[in-house]
Amino acid sequence: MKGSDIRIKLLTLKHQIHQHLLEFLASPNAPIYLKIIGVCLVFFLFVLLLQIVSLLWTLISYHRDPVAYLREYYDPLTPRHVDTSDFRTSEENVFDLEAYKEELFKLNEFNTYLSDQLPINRKHKDPRSESCRIAAKRLPPDSELAHTSIIIVMYNEELSALLRTLVSIVLNTPMDSVKEIIIVDDKSSRDELGARLDTEMAQFPFVKIIRNTKREGLIRSRIIASKAAQGKVLIFLDSHVEVMVGWYSTIVARVMEDRKTVVCPVIATIDHTTLKLVSDKYTGIWGAWDWDMSFRWRAIPPRELQRRGFDDSTPIRTPAMSGGIFAIDKEYFFELGAYDPGMKIWGAENLELSFRIWMCGGALEINTCSYVGHVFRRSGLIVQTVTGETALQQNTKRVVDVWLDEYKDAFYAAVPSNKNVEGGDVVSRVLLRQRLKCRSFAWYLREVFPDQPRPERDFVGYGEVKGPSDTCLDNLGPGVGHRVGVYSCHGKGQNQFWKLMASGELVSDNLCLDGDGESPRKIVLYECHGLKGNQQWFITEENVVMHGGSGKCLTHDGKFLQLLPCDFGDDRFKWHFAAMSADVLKKFHVLYAKQFGYTTKAEQAKKDEEKRKREEELAKKRAEKAKEKELQEKEKQKKEAEEEAARKEAEKKEKEKEKEAKEREAREAEKRQKDEEEFRQWRAEKQRLEEEAKNSKGESEEKKKYEEELRRKREEEKKKAEEEQKRKDQEAEERRKFEEEKRLRDEKEAEERRLAEERKIFEEEKRLKEEKEAEERRLAKEKEEEEKGREEEKSEDEDKLDVQENADEEEKESYPDEDNDANKDSMENQADENPDSLQEKPDENDEDLDSKSDQQEDDDVDMKEFLAWKAAQKKKNA
Repeated sequence: MKGSDIRIKLLTLKHQIHQHLLEFLASPNAPIYLKIIGVCLVFFLFVLLLQIVSLLWTLISYHRDPVAYLREYYDPLTPRHVDTSDFRTSEENVFDLEAYKEELFKLNEFNTYLSDQLPINRKHKDPRSESCRIAAKRLPPDSELAHTSIIIVMYNEELSALLRTLVSIVLNTPMDSVKEIIIVDDKSSRDELGARLDTEMAQFPFVKIIRNTKREGLIRSRIIASKAAQGKVLIFLDSHVEVMVGWYSTIVARVMEDRKTVVCPVIATIDHTTLKLVSDKYTGIWGAWDWDMSFRWRAIPPRELQRRGFDDSTPIRTPAMSGGIFAIDKEYFFELGAYDPGMKIWGAENLELSFRIWMCGGALEINTCSYVGHVFRRSGLIVQTVTGETALQQNTKRVVDVWLDEYKDAFYAAVPSNKNVEGGDVVSRVLLRQRLKCRSFAWYLREVFPDQPRPERDFVGYGEVKGPSDTCLDNLGPGVGHRVGVYSCHGKGQNQFWKLMASGELVSDNLCLDGDGESPRKIVLYECHGLKGNQQWFITEENVVMHGGSGKCLTHDGKFLQLLPCDFGDDRFKWHFAAMSADVLKKFHVLYAKQFGYTTKAEQAKKDEEKRKREEELAKKRAEKAKEKELQEKEKQKKEAEEEAARKEAEKKEKEKEKEAKEREAREAEKRQKDEEEFRQWRAEKQRLEEEAKNSKGESEEKKKYEEELRRKREEEKKKAEEEQKRKDQEAEERRKFEEEKRLRDEKEAEERRLAEERKIFEEEKRLKEEKEAEERRLAKEKEEEEKGREEEKSEDEDKLDVQENADEEEKESYPDEDNDANKDSMENQADENPDSLQEKPDENDEDLDSKSDQQEDDDVDMKEFLAWKAAQKKKNA
């Protein structure tokens, strides 16, 4: 019989009873007290019947759809650990709902009041892409999937959030494949998580509750649950999540395909205030970390997108997991060493497991076809240890000491306070690493996470940044648009962990420091855009941080940062990074120093050295020039001395010539006097001889003697003329040789000047290499023109020499004394050859000389006769 038929029968019975009751009350014979008792009895039976019907209907509904029943059955809890009387005013007794909500918010760091009002079986639309839906059809049937154990660890979790997690699993998971859901209560202190939780979970036979007798923490609780699990695959979930459609099969199938692959779903954010799903689409991010060992979500690099072939259904090989939600083969989990049992409560276990998976032969993936919504709390719950240090600090210390190898110094520079933290004994974990034959952390950075910025390659400075007044640069709570300032140095990294990238960006928590030069106090964190400008910073060797957009320098007013005109000597502008990369800093200064108008010490030293070299080179050139000038001066002096000597020699020769000319003139004058005297004597002798000849009979013999004497004289004069001519020729040859030597010397000096000019041009060419080609063409052209000019000059010199020689010849011919002597010699020769011709040959210019006196004619005749006689005398003496 169906539930609806039972309800109809009951309603029919109710109607019949109601009919009989009306008839009884209408009867006039019935006593009044019986009527009253009858009415009360009927009313009691009616209420009882309604309760029975309602109970039967509830049981029928539960058996038909137990999940749907939960929403009708579950009433929002009023937390017993919050006293509502604290939120009523004493005067007006008004309940302060907002204060009450805020108090509930603080309990779990998300909107607890709203969580209690929301349906625990709320549904979300399918977030998978079309390619994921197609890929889901290729997965093995649910019946072939490995049995899994879903492990949820909770501590003082809000019951409504825990139930919503559980119901979402039941609604969106093929439960036939789920071996069990293990809930580990880590010694919760809230009352509703005791018996009330047992009552709620009793409805689900596949749910097992493990209650720790003492607070173990998330890490050890998961180890406890993993050991108790019976499934082949372990799936770890947080206690405040909501799984989506299709989340389960794809990650379990991937683990079955490769047991050494650890699979994480896409974690969609549920807002801690509105509890709405912020985004149900994958935004292209993967798990990463920073050098302070804090987990970060970062954009997937292009190389990974290319490896996936830009296919949304292909898993992402992520460097790290966020920690709370993943699936892993149980046997492989324990082969790998499970979680580090030396870790306390929670923190850093996700990075430790991520490093171990990759470095020890496994793989870590994000399956983009599996979605799990997660409530990210408003702020993390910090658990203090017995020693006063946080569990996160101690756990991180263990991760760094076991896995980071030589890169642990980068972590301690980022979080200097962790150097002195006691992380406990890590010998067993080091031996585990050796047993598993794990690779080095350098291999991990090179092969798995090459995109991770490294201190030795990408950071100019990193870690804590100490500023003026013993304060540190602090982002004062990360967020876009938040003002940045300073705070007391705590050495824990986090808000005080900064990185000055090689590109000039000053980064904290994946956000860039952004300054506005026009508003010097408006220095905020902003999303990095990579366009430099207001996000470009430069650190000098004096540790002054300059702003690229304004050229001003970074300082603070005691709380917030500000930009002021730079003063490199003022300590207010100096900031000291915990660690600096010398090689990166050197390249950074080379790239950006000129842009910021800054000169490094090395650059200044280089400039000073270049200046010194230039000055030395200039001094050397000056010395060479002075030496060359001195040589030129000496050469000039030598040349002047030679010219002076040549001039003096020429003057000497000229004087000698003048002396010789005077002597010659004197000799000629003496000779003329002598000749005149001889001529007078000869004339007198002639007159005497003529007189005697008149009287003498031997006139013919005397004539013959006379002719003989005249011939002899002519021969003597001829010889004398030849000797004189030979002497003149010798003098002319000496003069020609002197002029030739002078010409050669001038040519040599011109050649030396040309060579000096060419050497100077060559040195100028060497210094000015960029003008080499043009200069060579010019020099070639000059050389060609110079040689052409030299040829023309040589030709002109030869022409001048020929002209000079001709002039010298003409000068010889036109020299007065020599001409007279030559004329005399020629006359004597003529007289010797033909004595009669001197007497018998008439003058050719007789017609022109008619005006001469008879006495002059007689003198000429006498001179001719005298010369003839003299030649005869010479001949006779010879």
